[in-house]
Amino acid sequence: MEIGSIYEISPDALRKLRGAPEREPSSAWKEALRYGKKYAAFTASGREAIALCLKSHREKHPAFSGKCLLPAYMCDSVFFPFERAGCELSFYPVGRNLEPDREKLCRLVEEFRPDLLFIHDYYGMDTFKECRPLLKEWRGRGICVMEDVTQSLYLKEAGREADYVVGSLRKWYPVPDGGFAASDLPFPEEKPVSGEAFAKERLRVLTDKWRYLYDMEKTEEAALLKEEYLRKNRALENRLDENREIRSLSAVTEGLLAAENLNRCLERRRKNSRLLSEGLAGGEKYTPALPLEETEAVPLYFPVYVHRREDLQEYLRARDIYAPVLWPVGKANEKHLLDSDRYLFDHLLALPVDQRYGEKEMERIVEAMEEYDRERNRVGKG
Repeated sequence: MEIGSIYEISPDALRKLRGAPEREPSSAWKEALRYGKKYAAFTASGREAIALCLKSHREKHPAFSGKCLLPAYMCDSVFFPFERAGCELSFYPVGRNLEPDREKLCRLVEEFRPDLLFIHDYYGMDTFKECRPLLKEWRGRGICVMEDVTQSLYLKEAGREADYVVGSLRKWYPVPDGGFAASDLPFPEEKPVSGEAFAKERLRVLTDKWRYLYDMEKTEEAALLKEEYLRKNRALENRLDENREIRSLSAVTEGLLAAENLNRCLERRRKNSRLLSEGLAGGEKYTPALPLEETEAVPLYFPVYVHRREDLQEYLRARDIYAPVLWPVGKANEKHLLDSDRYLFDHLLALPVDQRYGEKEMERIVEAMEEYDRERNRVGKG
């Protein structure tokens, strides 16, 4: 059984959606994503949610200069909507504890004088905690605060002092598309572009993965199917990078999320993270990045620092465990990185803890990591 990589969707789940009586989808998950705000909008991706917020903010604040301050440790796809909106970007450093340096952030706010501050909470933790008391003051000075909860969807502290909260849903659940934005001010009223075509294409990819995992012997034909659905998924991700439209959330994603047991997802991720945190505490070639076993954090992934990351990644891949790198350095921020930021980009590895898996799969990850540690210590590598 593979652990990690893209989600799979059961054809049975889709048949149940099509066979269900016509009714309004449950809005419980929508309410959960308001973060105390009056309005929420749902888009095809997280970056389209950012684009929607920028558009909304510019309409309400015509004097918005576009000067935006973002964390240096960030996915480069986040920069795209800012760049396409003509924004001027500057970056604040993030330390190895995944928290911004309060003194340096304050100095950059004074020197750069941004109109918008973008903050990101890493791996389920309130990594902006030490700086949160400053947000109310900065907002009082006219700085718009946009908070990205893509890695920390269930973070209770999120959004209280933010003008906008944004996130990606497709990173958390087996759905073909999905992003959201929340605000106390209404979003533009014009009808968004339909996202149904993109969702339909990606749905084929996710159901093909289901077929590969559960309906096929591991033959050459199955290997070719896997190669093909991964190729198609990369192509669709590239299209997301190039997309300039703000598209609506698809109907199939609405239905799948309405049927999802959100509390089960939350508890499964939390338990899996604790199991890894406890099981990986004694490694020499890797170190857990955050003390998750002592918190109520619900992470997107479990982060570890690794001496020789590509070596470990390949070792896990050979054992059907797929641990991604979050993220590659982007063109926008590469000239702004301090040593602490570069360390994050060079050494952080993300271990899967999502709701597809339980104790057995976490034990497999721990055993593989421990084997790697013993082997590399024995031969003196890394």
